[in-house]
Amino acid sequence: MQDEEGNSQVADSAGEPEKAARAKPAKGKSSRSRPERSNNRRRRRRRRAGGRGGDTAGAEAALSETDKAARRLGINKLYPEQTEVIDHVNEGRDVLVVLPTGFGKSACYQVPSMTLPKPTVLISPLLALLRDQHEKLLKRNIPCVRLDGTIRGKARREALERIRDGGPLLVMTTPETLGSEEAAEALGESGVSLAAVDEAHCISEWGHDFRPAYLQLGERLRALGGPPIMALTATATEPVRDDIVRFLGLRDPVVILGSPHRSNLAFEVLHSRGDARLRALVRFARRLRRPGIIYCSTTREVDNVYAALHMLRIPAHRYHGRMAAGERNQQQEMYMKTGRRTVMVATSAFGLGIDKPDIRYIVHYQSPASLEQYVQEAGRAGRDGQKANCILLYDEDDRGIHEALLQKSRVRPDQLFKLGTALAAWADEGRQPTIEALALSAGQGPRVTQALLAVLEEAGIVAIAEDKSIEIVVPAEEVEERSRMLAGQFETIRTQDGRRMDSLAEYANSNECRAILLRRYFGEEDGEPCNLCDICRGRPERPSSFWEPIAQPERKKKKKRRPARRRRKSKKGAAPKVDLSAPIDDASQDDEAMLPLDDLPVPPADLESDLAES
Repeated sequence: MQDEEGNSQVADSAGEPEKAARAKPAKGKSSRSRPERSNNRRRRRRRRAGGRGGDTAGAEAALSETDKAARRLGINKLYPEQTEVIDHVNEGRDVLVVLPTGFGKSACYQVPSMTLPKPTVLISPLLALLRDQHEKLLKRNIPCVRLDGTIRGKARREALERIRDGGPLLVMTTPETLGSEEAAEALGESGVSLAAVDEAHCISEWGHDFRPAYLQLGERLRALGGPPIMALTATATEPVRDDIVRFLGLRDPVVILGSPHRSNLAFEVLHSRGDARLRALVRFARRLRRPGIIYCSTTREVDNVYAALHMLRIPAHRYHGRMAAGERNQQQEMYMKTGRRTVMVATSAFGLGIDKPDIRYIVHYQSPASLEQYVQEAGRAGRDGQKANCILLYDEDDRGIHEALLQKSRVRPDQLFKLGTALAAWADEGRQPTIEALALSAGQGPRVTQALLAVLEEAGIVAIAEDKSIEIVVPAEEVEERSRMLAGQFETIRTQDGRRMDSLAEYANSNECRAILLRRYFGEEDGEPCNLCDICRGRPERPSSFWEPIAQPERKKKKKRRPARRRRKSKKGAAPKVDLSAPIDDASQDDEAMLPLDDLPVPPADLESDLAES
């Protein structure tokens, strides 16, 4: 006879069942035999896998092709939004997908790539993301090929040959590589079942990350036979969504919108500046559950915060563009280890393609440049569905940092138009200029000219050969007009940069539920209050002790080293190991020396190194 758990119930054959029931096992031992316990474990494993015996095979047979493909990715159940997207793709519809960071947008094209008869083409500007996804898919034996500017020689030839073979395949490429003759030829032979355009907001000058290479995608996809298009982005306001539909040429698209606010994220804004901001940050880093990410706008502040956390014995890593690639990768790998509870201090360069579901908090030590950037970075917390904190330490003076950064990184429309006018003059004469000659004609330096030519090359106006010769690839009469249009788009971007910074200030100073404000900004209905943000909870006043200087943990006195001979005889006196990943209790300020913030080790840096970022 068996109970509900499937465990054998055996009565005593001599007629003493009560005595058998009263008998207790010896301390530390189970009353069941080893084979019996082993059988019970097997039964439990079968139930977790979907039932006893042959029920598992029956359950597998009942799964749809979509569910089977999702299982290969390690996904037991797709979100309703993911299922809706995939169903429309299978019907041959164009789809615009706006889902927040961490919602699994990649599954929306990875699953169809295993079920559609011809290759699925993923187009993304993020090389790190392509590399990360490619490695993970190969480990799961899912057919995929990566084709971008870093794939050369034999590996490139093999990738192109695999594309020509066709069949279910995910081809991962960039907008620039998609426009190459060899890629277009290989995809023309195989055919394309679906084109997935990631980071689709890059196509709009109203977006926060405009890229001219995206302007050519609609034309290039039409040249491949006009396959169904899936446009994906984490954040897109209504003007950006309109531009995506127009420039990609989406045909009666299905628009699937997800709220930019996830219900498990607790948003909070704390106004602070100067030394008080660093003290608040350190207290958050001590008290909040780890792992966490602290975002800074400049590389200098990353180094300052990292040094402060290290001195206060808070386990931390750092990541920014001025570090050597090997050091960056090492710091990222240490932070990403499963079960490791540390803090990453980084610029916005960290986070793309990061798949760490248990991040418990995101603190922005300095304000980001836009609400789009803030929502995207804050969305990296709490991907496991558990509560996570998203805290913005707001200082209105941070705006000046972003204005300086954008002044250096954005294309100047007047310079771009001058270069286009000079290029049109060379085209009228039917001559191909060198970079030096074109710079002289435009009245600009060679470095500025080379940077602007890269923009014109992205827009498909010129092509630059390996010997640096410039080929004008559009009719001569179109060069000046297209350059003027491109300059106008960059002028719009500069105007929108200011408005986006204004919107972030409105968010920080608002007394309205953070979730409602974010929904409205991204063109959604207000909905219900989140009951989780600082506004809904009632913004608490911080006690005066919250802003006081931080006590430096007292260092243990080092023991005198004993002779090696005596140490071999007895290990009882060995110093205990200190686990820096363990949480540190708040230090008592009565008997410990206070650590002035001015004494923190700050690496010297001028304004140029402060604003530099790659």
